[in-house]
Amino acid sequence: MERVETDRELVARCQGGDETAFTALVTRHQHRALNVAYQLLRNHEDAVEVAQDAFVSIYRNIGRFRGECEFTTWLHRIVVNLARNKQRWWQRRGRPAAVSLDDPNQPQFAAVAEWPDAQAAQAEFVGRLHDEMGRLPAKFREVLVLRNVEELSYDEIAVALRCSVGTVKSRIARAREELRRRLQ
Repeated sequence: MERVETDRELVARCQGGDETAFTALVTRHQHRALNVAYQLLRNHEDAVEVAQDAFVSIYRNIGRFRGECEFTTWLHRIVVNLARNKQRWWQRRGRPAAVSLDDPNQPQFAAVAEWPDAQAAQAEFVGRLHDEMGRLPAKFREVLVLRNVEELSYDEIAVALRCSVGTVKSRIARAREELRRRLQ
């Protein structure tokens, strides 16, 4: 059985100039980068652009990565920062935030109940939850995506967002409370 290299090993090879190691990192983490970007931006084209830009940034700066955090934490930090920049860019140009219901990358949720009424109620709730997540302020949406979708620890989120663990916990609590309020 072939041994799978760790991210740290791949990064070290990249820092030594190995292009195949960078390709392996992109292949391993491109879906994660795209998912985080999409959850934050709610627009497929913008998310693809941010994910691509994140890997371009990583390629250019891989020599500066000191390994003080996990590679994925660094990736999340870059994606979140680029998504913030993209949101500011669109806000300055007056583009409203939009979610396409026809977007093939819109998350699909499988119904777990067997009865059509229960399935419809669940689908309606999931749709409302998704809509309300998109309406949350960016600082709340970011922490919820990183915690609940990407399943990062509080410490990893703090590093990715460059804030304290206490701030992360506070934002998560406030974001969840805001979602509860909006969904009642």
